[in-house]
Amino acid sequence: MTSRGPSTRPAGAGAATGRRRLAVSRRELIAASGGALLAGAALTTPAHARLIAGARGISPGAFLDGVASGEPAPDAVTLWGRIASERPRAAARLIVAADPELTRVVATALVPTSAGVDHTLKARIGGLEPDTRYWYAWQSRDALSPIGRTRTAPAPDSARAVTVGFSSCQRYGDGFFNAHRDAAARDDLDLYAFLGDYTYEYEDAGDAEIGRGPDPASTDLGSYRAKLRLYRADPHLRELHRLHPVVHVWDDHEVADNYSDGDPAPSAQQRTAGYRASFEWMPRLSVPGDRMRLFRAWRLGRHAELFMLDERQYRTPGEPGSTMLGRRQLDWLKAGLSASQASWKLVGNPVMMALLGFNGPGGGLSFNRDQWDGYTGERDELLAHIGAGPIADVAFLTGDIHMYFANELPVDSKPGSGSPVVATEYVGGSVTSTGIPSWLEGLGNAAIRAINPQIRYLQGAEHGWAVLRASADELRVDYRASDIRVAGAPLTTIASFAQARGSNRITQVTGGERSMTLGEDRAARAAVTGSALAARRGRFAAFGSAPRTVAARAARATARGGRR
Repeated sequence: MTSRGPSTRPAGAGAATGRRRLAVSRRELIAASGGALLAGAALTTPAHARLIAGARGISPGAFLDGVASGEPAPDAVTLWGRIASERPRAAARLIVAADPELTRVVATALVPTSAGVDHTLKARIGGLEPDTRYWYAWQSRDALSPIGRTRTAPAPDSARAVTVGFSSCQRYGDGFFNAHRDAAARDDLDLYAFLGDYTYEYEDAGDAEIGRGPDPASTDLGSYRAKLRLYRADPHLRELHRLHPVVHVWDDHEVADNYSDGDPAPSAQQRTAGYRASFEWMPRLSVPGDRMRLFRAWRLGRHAELFMLDERQYRTPGEPGSTMLGRRQLDWLKAGLSASQASWKLVGNPVMMALLGFNGPGGGLSFNRDQWDGYTGERDELLAHIGAGPIADVAFLTGDIHMYFANELPVDSKPGSGSPVVATEYVGGSVTSTGIPSWLEGLGNAAIRAINPQIRYLQGAEHGWAVLRASADELRVDYRASDIRVAGAPLTTIASFAQARGSNRITQVTGGERSMTLGEDRAARAAVTGSALAARRGRFAAFGSAPRTVAARAARATARGGRR
């Protein structure tokens, strides 16, 4: 339920100070909420809404896991919290204000929760002004949460440039979340997109040298929830959530490494547990009638629309697979791209779209068929649809592969095909996750470029995040990185790219001296024998050992002046 406007503020609002405003009694709170109680069903997830009839008021309990906001629209935002309670059912009051001191309250809500949703709290507050900052807090009977800050999306006709951050792959034990510290400190972010591998299911003893860890394994609902509590305890991730609205899609590690290939497949119970915990801990609401749906579009003014994709839930098992997105999601994306009036159509894409492998006139041999290289039918259909429109200025924002790339995407990637470039792709590295296969380092930059001409930039030894600015004439993308072995290490921009409207071409404007750099990942650690990570690296090594000769030949041909 929400109350809006001076006439419906809690009793004693008036000219009272912020401190007095929050010190309302239980009776005053319920009286102020009063007849709007049933309206709360529209503001919560179905799991929360079922509890409303049993919520009698505010419960005692602390807020130990921070606050978060997400899903910004021009007139609404979703707010998240969690109350620590031993009670099976509890409730907290949400306060939304137009100032950091919470004196100009614009909305309140009495939000119920229970152990069934891990005592998480969610409400979607509507009736807000576009492109406007708001502050919020959760109140229990004896505690107040940290005060969060959020921002509504610009109106669809807003002509101002918008800024979006994105990242993926933040394995806890591999290093410090310096990228999140850097992003949290920015004042210009309209939205932050997590593109998968927000948590890792691996058991990890941590890195004793830097004092990070341990990180226990997660295989069931209780351990997935514990994993999320551990990650959210990181001060930099928590601060990013407190200060900026976010959207999130999962990749594989929120459940299990490459689980969608079916080799072996986790149980249905484990998969559901991973999905459920993710929904509980993110500031998002379920789509009515489609509880686990993630794919959604978010309009950010005149110049950007972000389409977030779910590239795990609808895959067909096996390798190679035939379905990455599934027919319903693929048709939704194609229709959305065709209909979008935004200057830039941004696609939140958990796994890499561009071919990465041994790319010759007769076809390609991929390094990693868990990405789009294993689902070429859907990739070809999607890129052909973009090209046939033609749909201008589509850029994929990508995670998963633990490296930075900038790629140009033709419909047909084979050298000499003459296929036009129809879209671009920016792969934003990893926050901490390491693991460039040593054989890939050994190929060298010349070989990579020779057999993958669609790759315009590659940096594999750094970790951080990416930030883009979308304006009427240009898309600007910066890659930022730091030494993740040092807590709080400052970030620098290692490369910047400019893409002119209508060009589908990437121009690197800074960081050229570090273009196409592989080299040793200084933060890499040996995988524990018998672990899932060790098995994965073993598969890569087995695949990569034989084709080095092909790459060497391609590199020599390039050195002799052969075609790129």
